[in-house]
Amino acid sequence: MTSPVVPGVHSAPGQYSGKIHFRGEFAYFEEINQPDWSLLQFDSLLTHVADVVVAAATASELRNSYNEGDQVIFHGIMSDQSFGVVAFCVLFLS
Repeated sequence: MTSPVVPGVHSAPGQYSGKIHFRGEFAYFEEINQPDWSLLQFDSLLTHVADVVVAAATASELRNSYNEGDQVIFHGIMSDQSFGVVAFCVLFLS
């Protein structure tokens, strides 16, 4: 039996302040006073679907403008893509 896909819970569009981190081929956002990091992904089509290919391209582009640990302000939608007990959020950048 297959498990149904549960859509992520999305925030309203907003502004997010914190730090940027690069690990492997991906970029992550550390929000102020939050213990978990969120994957960064450009989402010009507003699909709000995590995609490792798009996330890797996002990180590559962000590396041209930011260094590890830089203070950043991003505009986008935070999406909770957690499954089971594994917390996983994506900040979809607009």
